[in-house]
Amino acid sequence: MRILASILAICLLVLPASGQVRPDAAAAETRPVLVELFTSQGCPLCPEANRYLGELDQRDNVFVLAFGVSYWDMYGWTDTYARPEYVQRQRTYLPRLGVNRLYTPHFVVDGVTDAPGWDQDKVSDAVNARLDAMPDSPSIRLDDGPFGSFIVRLDGAAPETNLDVWLVAYAPGWASVEIGAGENEGLEMLHYNMVKSLTYLGRWSGGEAEYMGEAYRRHGTVAIVQGANGGPIYGYARVEPQR
Repeated sequence: MRILASILAICLLVLPASGQVRPDAAAAETRPVLVELFTSQGCPLCPEANRYLGELDQRDNVFVLAFGVSYWDMYGWTDTYARPEYVQRQRTYLPRLGVNRLYTPHFVVDGVTDAPGWDQDKVSDAVNARLDAMPDSPSIRLDDGPFGSFIVRLDGAAPETNLDVWLVAYAPGWASVEIGAGENEGLEMLHYNMVKSLTYLGRWSGGEAEYMGEAYRRHGTVAIVQGANGGPIYGYARVEPQR
């Protein structure tokens, strides 16, 4: 994975940029659950899971991202969204979730629990359970940085000794890809909120900190703070694409 990260030390007061997100305390406590779907264009059960992901995103208390994975490529079709770092993200979750192997479609709910994509009731129950036990979120701001970058600004107490900071670019809404081979040959496969870039920015252990990452302004952008090595997600901030 190409790591694009630098921690900025700024002594002067910086005025807020127009693209920032400022969650207040109440919003932080009731933030939407982040649901991640690991999916593949070669997986016969994934089209329905992709559709369900789009349905989940219509709930006021849910935000979703989909990661294309490549381990179905051996069956004749190269997934057009897959990247090795997305497979690694899923792999990192497995020990904490008690999952023995990689599979699709695989839902991960706020980094704390998971469910197979063919069991929509289990996914919904996991979302509701996380909402009932939602921890306080640190302050997270996503600001415009120099030369078209984004700056992630964090403050507050860290719920764990070390947390990972990520920057994600995704294509909002629906997209369709015609599958030319493999298990789904001939299908116009729908995708929703597909991730286009995943960048690790560094570790955070509480207090004021700033991280800079590359921006893809034509995509939506999300800054995620979660426990180190695939731990729980404690908060995120996002901005819409800038046309």
